[in-house]
Amino acid sequence: MSYLLYKLRFPNGIHIGTAFGNTLEETMISVYSDTFYSALYNEYMKIYNNDELYKISESGDFLVSDLLPFKEKDDKTTDFYLPKPFISIERKEIKKDDEEKIDRKKVKATNFIPADKLEEYFSFLKNGTNFPIIDDDFGKKQLYTKNKVSLENEDTQIYNIEIFKFNEKSGLYFIVKLPEDEKWQEIFQNILDSLALTGIGGKKNSGFGHFTIEEDPMIFDGLDFEEIESESDAFINRSLFSNEKEFLILSSYSPKIEEIEKIKEDGNYYQLIKRSGFVNSSSYSEQAEKRKQVYMLSSGSVLSFKPEGKILDLNLHGKHSIYRMGKPIVLGVKIWVI
Repeated sequence: MSYLLYKLRFPNGIHIGTAFGNTLEETMISVYSDTFYSALYNEYMKIYNNDELYKISESGDFLVSDLLPFKEKDDKTTDFYLPKPFISIERKEIKKDDEEKIDRKKVKATNFIPADKLEEYFSFLKNGTNFPIIDDDFGKKQLYTKNKVSLENEDTQIYNIEIFKFNEKSGLYFIVKLPEDEKWQEIFQNILDSLALTGIGGKKNSGFGHFTIEEDPMIFDGLDFEEIESESDAFINRSLFSNEKEFLILSSYSPKIEEIEKIKEDGNYYQLIKRSGFVNSSSYSEQAEKRKQVYMLSSGSVLSFKPEGKILDLNLHGKHSIYRMGKPIVLGVKIWVI
């Protein structure tokens, strides 16, 4: 078992619809893992057209994280950012002389934490002081106006689409778990190369969502705990194989029936997200059809057990199964820092 980390660049920007709305005028910066998995699965079926990828997904040997931001620093190392944990920790009583002025708006607006500053963030939640310095300037949102050309001599319609354009030193990364068999790294590289040309997200035919792959991936095996490139990826390497009592989820998670009862217990912190969208498969239906709507636990959830999750089949009226990946990649984290 090994994990690989890939860095992606989006030269034309990306549009990813939010979980709370269905409009082109709003975009997210990150990509949910179930969206990413579906895009990869479509490319796999185009090239290989068999059920081998599903089999290793069902067994838990193939998993993907959300696409999350990274930022390269002046010293040529890279900060890899994690979703801000949905967690509340009972805060120590602070003496008035020890109070620190904290920009509450900045804390609330922060959505991503550099991996190597996660424990520092947990310490802030506990003590109320020393909020970590976070450079989360990855780029900016831009609103584009486009023309929708009619094929039936109707008037041309104008619409707006919001795109996130990354800075030169920023982009998105993801972690993938692959089987030991070396053939799967080659297969995965093939489908990722294919997806780079297809693109991911909205309005791909306008060039948005197309990406380039940054060099060779980092390989995490948990054996080398020395710094790989930066403190960020060293932290990820350790945490992927950690035996801590709490786990930070990096993927959309659909719990198995027996896991639902565990989630209800104290010590679990999570956010539910609504997942829907459309099926992009001509073999499923002649016309685009909406996916069955489901709720999942979002990345950033923190659980007191290591979750396994399940794959959902959301086929309603189509000619084949439609899978929603709900098996997550997780990091073992130490929350109760002093």
